[in-house]
Amino acid sequence: MDIDSHLTEHEKKFLSRAARRRSLFLLSSIATVLVAVTILVYHGLIMKDMNGSRFVIILLLLLSGRSYLRLYKSATIFSKLKTEPATGEGRY
Repeated sequence: MDIDSHLTEHEKKFLSRAARRRSLFLLSSIATVLVAVTILVYHGLIMKDMNGSRFVIILLLLLSGRSYLRLYKSATIFSKLKTEPATGEGRY
């Protein structure tokens, strides 16, 4: 796919940065879901003091994990974009 003619240099740098941060996005997604599950288990099952504010925090953490997962999926697609072999530059 020839993306040289369609993207500016700034957009190419953005794609490159996003593709490099792919593993960071995945780890952040996993970490936020683990924190949410930990809070749920601790306050919901062990302490049995779950209230509305803690539930909202858990929901926000899960939504944050979902957004990190979307960033991971986007970065995976960005890393698959390559230049044509004629330019010899490799990946963006």
